[in-house]
Amino acid sequence: MGELLLCRESIAAMPFYVEGISINLYSLEELSYYIANNTYLLEPDFMSEELCTWIDKELKRTNLADKLRDMIREQVKLATFVELILKETGYCTGQEIINICAAISDMEERSDFECNKIRADRLMERDKILAAIYEYKRLLGTEDAKQEDPEVVGNIWHNLGTAYARLYMFDGAIECYHIAYSLNQNPESRKGELMAYRCKRDESDFIRVAMEYGLDDNEMQQLRNELTMVSRSERMQEFEAQLEEIARLPEQGEKEKYKQEIQAIIQNWKDGYRRLCRV
Repeated sequence: MGELLLCRESIAAMPFYVEGISINLYSLEELSYYIANNTYLLEPDFMSEELCTWIDKELKRTNLADKLRDMIREQVKLATFVELILKETGYCTGQEIINICAAISDMEERSDFECNKIRADRLMERDKILAAIYEYKRLLGTEDAKQEDPEVVGNIWHNLGTAYARLYMFDGAIECYHIAYSLNQNPESRKGELMAYRCKRDESDFIRVAMEYGLDDNEMQQLRNELTMVSRSERMQEFEAQLEEIARLPEQGEKEKYKQEIQAIIQNWKDGYRRLCRV
């Protein structure tokens, strides 16, 4: 789950698998944690017989499972179903339960298109980048997207471009930002496209596209300076200082430590990238 949870309830021998974000849940506390931290990812099919059976057979909470089954038969709102689980567990405070249920109720009043966009945005916020890409692309391929406000659709293309950029897939980012700007006319989308060219170190296309957008030399230089400022952030300077310190190790006769430090940095990069690509 990513952090330590004190579980007072029974621990399941067999977990409940949440396909949407690929995690296993072993207790009612973990189920409540999942609900609280993924509220906007919940869909009506969360109210399932599979969940009820898991609560009944694995957690030995037959009474709760029967109440949840009754709710499914009565076709209650998802917020009501979730509220019972949270109250039975006692993991969340009363105010937290109110806020969670209000958020779910708000989602239930929105169109499927709006809900799916919010879910994709939440995946991005939680660094589930590849999952967000799949959701944005699926959303853009729906019939609803053809009927939506071009500005809204353009914003989805913008977010998709940002997702590609987060994975260093700058060609994909450029294409998405370009489409986004054609639809939403948001300067941020145009800026995203030009920044992606700079990240590719493609100066000639950066200049060409900037001129097509009507930017002058001063505006182009401002974009260059902005990217340079990001690269000179405090975090980047600390990393550069770390690299300089590691680079001195061979001169100090610590070649083995030098190899270990470099390998640790590379492994850390790999682990971080894999986390972003986790579905």
